[in-house]
Amino acid sequence: MNWTHIDRDIAYRIASDIQPIRNIYNAKYGQPGDAQAAPGPYLIELLDTLRRRRRLILTVAFCGTLLASAAALMIAPKYTAAAQIIVEPTQGANSPSSSPASDDSAIDTHVKLLTSHDHLQRVVKSLLADPEFIAVAKRSGAAVAPAVMKPPPASPVIEAETSWVGELNRRLHIWIGTLFRDRHGAIIDIEDLERYLRVAQEDRSRIIVVRYTSRSPEESAIVVNKAVQLYIDSQNDQKSKYTSRELALLRDRIAEARNAATQSATAVQKEARGPTTASQDQSSQAAQDSNTRIRELEREAAASALIYSNLRRREREILDQRGDIGSIARIVSLATPPNQPSSHNPILFILPTLIILLIGGSFIAVIKEQSDRGLRSEQDVKDTLGIPCVGFIPRLSDIRNVKPHQHMLTEPFSAYTESIRSVVGELWLTTPQRAPRTVLISSSVPGEGKTTAAVSIAVCAASLGRRVLMIDLDFKRPSVSRELGNSTAGEIFDVLLRNQSAADITTHIPDLGIDYLAMPTSPLDALPILSDQRLPLLLNELSKTYDSIIIDGPPLLGIIESRLLAPMADKVVFVVKWGSTRREVAQNAISLLRAPNRRGDGIDIPLALLTQVDLKMHATYRYGDAGEALVTYENYYSRSAQS
Repeated sequence: MNWTHIDRDIAYRIASDIQPIRNIYNAKYGQPGDAQAAPGPYLIELLDTLRRRRRLILTVAFCGTLLASAAALMIAPKYTAAAQIIVEPTQGANSPSSSPASDDSAIDTHVKLLTSHDHLQRVVKSLLADPEFIAVAKRSGAAVAPAVMKPPPASPVIEAETSWVGELNRRLHIWIGTLFRDRHGAIIDIEDLERYLRVAQEDRSRIIVVRYTSRSPEESAIVVNKAVQLYIDSQNDQKSKYTSRELALLRDRIAEARNAATQSATAVQKEARGPTTASQDQSSQAAQDSNTRIRELEREAAASALIYSNLRRREREILDQRGDIGSIARIVSLATPPNQPSSHNPILFILPTLIILLIGGSFIAVIKEQSDRGLRSEQDVKDTLGIPCVGFIPRLSDIRNVKPHQHMLTEPFSAYTESIRSVVGELWLTTPQRAPRTVLISSSVPGEGKTTAAVSIAVCAASLGRRVLMIDLDFKRPSVSRELGNSTAGEIFDVLLRNQSAADITTHIPDLGIDYLAMPTSPLDALPILSDQRLPLLLNELSKTYDSIIIDGPPLLGIIESRLLAPMADKVVFVVKWGSTRREVAQNAISLLRAPNRRGDGIDIPLALLTQVDLKMHATYRYGDAGEALVTYENYYSRSAQS
């Protein structure tokens, strides 16, 4: 029994179990011996986040401001014209002095009448018959319709047999139809006046201001003046009709009172003459009765004369004060076409919109940063996965039609080459006595860059004088041949299944200095091969010939082959795509790699490797690692070979 492997396995599992507890303790209380954390670093971290996401913030701010400004400029400006009328109290001699309460009541009455439905209907009819208004409406681009008025919408009749679909349609028509009304091409209708005509009292005065808002300054002035003039004319007509009607009634009563007074006077005269002619033949009692009757007739005649006199006086008052019935409204000033729009200037909203969107973009940046589940630094990988990180590989975005391993040969002092050299040094040069012979390169899911990393590591190791064998064991999607540009390489299954010699099948690539065993492109079942000892024996035999064997294996998640290949390698390099591989995905893959091996073989602690690192973005996180140094001191690291 291999006790060394068992002890190493136990120690590795204990360290893996303790590491999460240690991380929680350090997150809450800090590292041992550290001072209590000050609030300053949180502000610095926030500023760093905003600086990293400045492109997102500026894009949100400027694009949003541009769209908002374009939308605001497309909205037609509105013009508001205003006319004033004044409400005066009664000026009659017999009228009581007006009180503030009566003034307010009169003003409120005029305001309600100016906005009444009947008055607005009269305004619309008059406007549609006004040639000046029609001409102005044509110039402003409105379509003139022959229809003058729309009848008010009739209330829909709900029948007993109406289905729920019909009822729903009826309710939608009621509530949504008001939002999308059809004007049938009319240049103005009563709904426009109800929406844009505003009538209000000017402070606490007797003046009422009538305003109308429209896209045309001339149209707004015409509508306001028409509404005011029609109202004053209608008030005068109503007062004239009221006065004429009252005079007619009063004159009828005057005629009746005149007749009554005449009849009373005639009766008095007749009664007074009667007793004079009959006084010699009548008794004194009859004379007294006659006198009493005369006095009664005289009182009736006096009352009739008084009524007649009062009615004539009332007639003279009405004629003298024909215009003083109730409160009088008259025009103070008519509206003129406004020179400046009353709507807000959209230019003034650009700066506030920009500021608001900058703040909103900052919130989006912070939320995006907090929701980022990717791994971005070596320390982050170590804390999350509990395994050491051997280094990182930068992303090459400025090369065209050049493979990364070819870039290493043409640019030996580039950041990419330096990173690969650092990985190779960590694997084989720092501890030569424990340097692994067989290295398996794997990842959690496809697309992490493991094949590119495997080929680059193999080429770099070969450049150091090591004998390197590259083996493609990605059973699902072999891609090393495509990366190397070699489609005629010998296949490893020829050695495993057909008992051919590995030396005869291995293909040497002189430009790169490596040997290569390919994987068949046709699908096959690899479990029978991995379940016996043929592949471990082959790797053991090849390790006697080569200094380094680099295996490009399949991903760990969803594929059993990687877990079966892991015990056959001296070291497993777990590839993590920078900023893309989620923490949960990487943790699940590592947990599969840590699972107990049923064959009893010990698995050495895997090493993590960050790939496709955006160095400029990485430097903004200020981790203080080699990635930041490569960007900060670019002139030093990118010196040419001639220097």
